[in-house]
Amino acid sequence: MGRRKSRGIPLKKIIAIYCEGESEKSYFDMLNRKYHGANVHSIKLQVNSMGSSGEKLIIEAIAKNKIRSKQRNIDQTYVIFDKDEHTKQQLERCLKLAKQHNIKIMFSNISFEIWILLHFEMVSRTYTNEELVSRLSRKEFFDCDYHKFKGNNYSGYLIDRVKQAKLNADELFQKNNNWLKDEPFTNIQEYLAEIYGVDTF
Repeated sequence: MGRRKSRGIPLKKIIAIYCEGESEKSYFDMLNRKYHGANVHSIKLQVNSMGSSGEKLIIEAIAKNKIRSKQRNIDQTYVIFDKDEHTKQQLERCLKLAKQHNIKIMFSNISFEIWILLHFEMVSRTYTNEELVSRLSRKEFFDCDYHKFKGNNYSGYLIDRVKQAKLNADELFQKNNNWLKDEPFTNIQEYLAEIYGVDTF
């Protein structure tokens, strides 16, 4: 879609990021503040069925966009969800559906917390969700029960570590770049520049 102009100044694209969890929304709210992303709307959708949350999230994102388009068109839509219990077949359906509706998928395996941990250190082995929560709770990271912290404001912990997260994630992506089978995996770093229009983090 073309960029709209006002008084000759090109306006930023309107971007919607639909999240399955409060942590993802809180994280992108932090990035919106860091990069002055007033055009980026982080929206948590209620997804009840965890087994099909990815596909259901995309379906609900499509429905939300139809409603929002009556007020203002969304230029680009992203959904963000975790591997959790999704099967390869479910993920393939997610990809097909997303492509049909020009939606980009930000995905982490096993969970969003892989991306969070990359703000502190390189990740080179698989973790269970419980191991990730335990590690992030350590003194050198969040220094509190991360499970209870999830969904709170990340700024005090991560706002100055986005560059490190991207560097670590880029390195991980060189080895693990197949979202259907690789673990650990994240592709969040692939979209930050286009979402926020920045090339330094």
